[in-house]
Amino acid sequence: MAERVTTTAARALLRSGLLRPPAPVPLVRLLGEVRKGGTNPYVLLAVAAARWPDRTAIVDDDGVLSYRQLRSETEALARQLLGGSVGPGHAVGIMCRNGRGFVRAVFATALAGADVVLVNTDFQSDALAAALSAHRIETVVCDTEFADRVHVAGNTVTVVDAATTKAPQSDRPPKVAPAGRIILLTSGTTGKPKGVPRTPRIRSAVGVWVTILDRTRLQTGSRISVAMPMFHGLGLGMLMFALGLGGTVLTQRRFNAEEALAQASLYRADAFTAVPVVLARILDLPEAVRVRNPVPALRVVMSSGDRLDPALAQRFMDVYGDILYNGYGSTEVGIGALATPADLLDAPETVGKPVAGCPVRIFDDNNQQVGPHVTGRVFVGGDLASQGYTGGGGKAVVNDMTSTGDMGYLDDSGRLFIVGREDDMIISGGENVYPRAVERSEEHTSELQSHHD
Repeated sequence: MAERVTTTAARALLRSGLLRPPAPVPLVRLLGEVRKGGTNPYVLLAVAAARWPDRTAIVDDDGVLSYRQLRSETEALARQLLGGSVGPGHAVGIMCRNGRGFVRAVFATALAGADVVLVNTDFQSDALAAALSAHRIETVVCDTEFADRVHVAGNTVTVVDAATTKAPQSDRPPKVAPAGRIILLTSGTTGKPKGVPRTPRIRSAVGVWVTILDRTRLQTGSRISVAMPMFHGLGLGMLMFALGLGGTVLTQRRFNAEEALAQASLYRADAFTAVPVVLARILDLPEAVRVRNPVPALRVVMSSGDRLDPALAQRFMDVYGDILYNGYGSTEVGIGALATPADLLDAPETVGKPVAGCPVRIFDDNNQQVGPHVTGRVFVGGDLASQGYTGGGGKAVVNDMTSTGDMGYLDDSGRLFIVGREDDMIISGGENVYPRAVERSEEHTSELQSHHD
């Protein structure tokens, strides 16, 4: 197994171009960046800026920004934070919509060595106050529109405008601090959010990135549209993935289907990442709009964050071709499986095979592993799994694998199928029944009836 994973990784990395540094940048300089910063996420940006300084890093509502500019602005914000006594042991809240402000805030906070706490932009006063208090946040980097809301939720919090940097420019970047944690918040927009912390480690993301590269064939310089909030795990993951490839991130502060499609068309997007409802909104656009905004370069569309209805998947591939991928995971475990277009055509309900380094197991109520086609609790292993919530507690852990809270099974090919949530189970006639399985059965019966009629 280890040899197969290593071979897959080598093949994927060679094909992607990541192992071919351009001539103007000596490899020793790149290695120096990594040695200096270790696993600090800022190093990802620093290396990309060293390799491709003039390449476009992001296209957002404010225009185009190169890697050199993004690095410079990030370092200026880091100096501002450091000047305000932010550093290791501190937590900085980031409440920004998609765009350069979010990216600067994440990497500047990481550069300073503080914990990055990603705040849902829909959080109202109670949820926001709970998040600030639970994580002892004294500084929040936010968009101007959220400043008043932050002040109400925490009147002693220092608010830093994500759109401006006041620190003086310098030829010398700030010293790269040891990495703090990245904390995702999992909850609704009201109530007390739960923090899911992770300490960045290079090995944590390698398996996921290698799997995506191997299955999608994306390469360095890919232009990737990120159409979901970057404060969510998938949005943040795809942002990091794109920057790791020295690619261009295409995004909007507020999602608009027509504008997102137009942006993807204008900048010749290679990949598009979204939740299923976004795909539905694009398909629901008038045909004239879709014709006016062709996407001939698009070869990867990745859906995740919610169930991908097979009918939607088929409808999408009928329009845009067999380029749809379906990712599965959760805030607590990261990504656990990825279905290719071939998987979806062969088994429409699957969420795919596990990603490298993140094994998937199905356990029964006695924590015993079950075989193929036996429904049980879904657990995911690997370094992406969180070690519990910041306030204590966490998902069940069995044999170093973390529960996703879902029920499902594996088929003979190792593909994962989700049938429902653990707490959705209904006992009927002595049998365990899950709403999603019932829905699928009813849909199948309806299709057969329609065919018969």
